[in-house]
Amino acid sequence: MARRPDGEIRSVRRALALLRLLNQREVWDLHSLHECAQLPKPTVYRLLNTLRKAGYVHSDRGTGEYRLAERVQELAAGYTEKSLLVEVGAPVVVNVTRRIRWPLALGILSEDVIVVRYSTMPESPLAVQTTTLGHRLGLLESAMGFAYLAFCPAAEYEILISLLSQASPRRASIDVSWIAAQVELTRRRGYGLRLPQAGSHSSATLAVPIKHGEEVMGILSMTTFGRAMTKTTIARHEPVLRETAATIGTRIGEHIEGQQARISKR
Repeated sequence: MARRPDGEIRSVRRALALLRLLNQREVWDLHSLHECAQLPKPTVYRLLNTLRKAGYVHSDRGTGEYRLAERVQELAAGYTEKSLLVEVGAPVVVNVTRRIRWPLALGILSEDVIVVRYSTMPESPLAVQTTTLGHRLGLLESAMGFAYLAFCPAAEYEILISLLSQASPRRASIDVSWIAAQVELTRRRGYGLRLPQAGSHSSATLAVPIKHGEEVMGILSMTTFGRAMTKTTIARHEPVLRETAATIGTRIGEHIEGQQARISKR
């Protein structure tokens, strides 16, 4: 097994490249794969045989044709539009943090909480803590949560309120009217806001939705020191967050539409 000085295993790289090549057509023969992959024919044959035994390639010995097997669909099962949010959004929010200095985070809905999937706190000189990556934030206790509730489709909102009501005994009698009022306030101003409690030195957060069509793909937030989240700070940075969220949403849309176009051409 050939291994490069940087630790890369060449045979693995070649097998993945061959899978990508097989994905470009429905049926291949060995000679065509050899020419397009620019690999020795015995190497291509060994790779195909390995992939066949693993269940990722089907071969027809009668015609000498090769095609992808159904099992290749498992390779993409763990990659969702939520994964795409981080892949597309991470470089965008890093650049914005370098410009505005405050740390940003990307969150996604997971059942009845928002989970922080990416945080630029390590890149920010003004971070209130090392990172918020992996933090689980309640929909009713966070700026991210209310930003999601305020801008998700109505049917999804009703489902989430039902889940919150059933989540635990302490939420058995949640104040639906209060939630609706907070959601309406969030919609009117266009962002979720969490301020520190009076006398507290905790942080504060501003959050906006990242949308593709009517769907909320995730939430973008900015966290500051509690006393720094003033009206001036909000007025200065809310447009930046909104523009950043729109950029991420547009790029997600381009990826999704590009994927759909590739599928329709097959």
